Amino acid sequence: MKKIWALLFAVFTAASAAAETKLSFDALSRTRYEYHLNVFDAGFSGSDERSFFRFKFAAGLSADFDGIASAYLRIANESRSYIYNAGGNTEYNINEFLIDNLFFTVPGILDVLEIKAGRMDFSPADYGEGFLLADGTPLDGSRTMYFNTVKAKFASEESSVELIGIYNPRVDDLMPIANENMPDTALNDSNESAFIVYGRTGDKDKLYFEPYYMYKHEEAAQSGRRENEINAFGSYVKYNLNDNVILRGQAAMQLNDYYDKVNTAFGGYVFADLPLSNVVNPFSLGYVYLSGNDPKTAGAEGWNPLFSRYPWMSELVCYLYRNESGTAYWTNLQMVKADLNFDITKKMKILLSGALLYANESYHGAAPMFGEGKNRGALSLAKISYAFSKNIGAYVLGEYFKPGDFYFGGAKDSVFIRAELSAKL
Repeated sequence: MKKIWALLFAVFTAASAAAETKLSFDALSRTRYEYHLNVFDAGFSGSDERSFFRFKFAAGLSADFDGIASAYLRIANESRSYIYNAGGNTEYNINEFLIDNLFFTVPGILDVLEIKAGRMDFSPADYGEGFLLADGTPLDGSRTMYFNTVKAKFASEESSVELIGIYNPRVDDLMPIANENMPDTALNDSNESAFIVYGRTGDKDKLYFEPYYMYKHEEAAQSGRRENEINAFGSYVKYNLNDNVILRGQAAMQLNDYYDKVNTAFGGYVFADLPLSNVVNPFSLGYVYLSGNDPKTAGAEGWNPLFSRYPWMSELVCYLYRNESGTAYWTNLQMVKADLNFDITKKMKILLSGALLYANESYHGAAPMFGEGKNRGALSLAKISYAFSKNIGAYVLGEYFKPGDFYFGGAKDSVFIRAELSAKL
């Protein structure tokens, strides 16, 4: 793989010499304060509390080679400063400076083909709202989200197909890191590779589809997770019912050979978005289903989130999964969720959300923080966002989770609070 990165640098140099080069810069500064209470073990340990700041800086350089090709490089760093960390390190460290993005794009080949290769982020909005494809490096949180990938996109006026190849190692052994952590920062449970065929077709203003096939290989993990191969078939669908009500959803089936036998898992969701007024726009009501592993069988029917291990449903609940299937490893879930989005002014927005969560199967592992029931609990969420300008924004997010009998009898309520201020060029 390192030869591939060297080849990319060589291509950048050759393209720059052969065409007029236009450069542009971008930068991001993000400061977060976070408070966590009982978000990892529902209070079982009695020492599940932390209060800290997170500082992220990123600087990017774009190069356009006279419209023939383009390149992008971004360097990033995220560090933490703990005010309080029960049973953990409270020292401040500058932490690692890493190559967060480095990719090359060749557009408009024969007017139908675009090639992108390198290290890049995938926007959840471009891939079925991030249901299966969003974060390539889930174990380092929002420090990075990149994929090491090659993409070929074939497009017509109303449809497109992408062929995507992915290789994401457990730790970054592909590009140099300054001030590297010891041990290396974990990005995944194991080395992962994938091949994806992703389609888009239809009228986005009426009826629109994103069908896909995804193959993923997960090597055996140091944590004890077995080698696994998953084949996923599904589609995202969006339907504008009457220019007011929008229905959107997704359904997928997975076949895996975990435990050396073919197993089947299912997942999906459906939401309705309704504009109630000029201020409440929209009100969303929906249902999520992710299959769980049946303890009565020898196989593994639990949903595998593939590349969507990020807080797409809740910042708080994704941590509660740590002792179950892994941080943000969404599986074994039924959820009914309602969101109220308030447009207070052009600059201020408020989100109020509530959800009831259930498990398809009670937990049958050895972790003592779990009970024998299937009621995960109730989640409440509030978020206030304010845009000071197009480049400066802030928000405050609060989440409160009341656990049910899926957790042990003395499980305590969980709290997650975040305040963020960000500026970008």
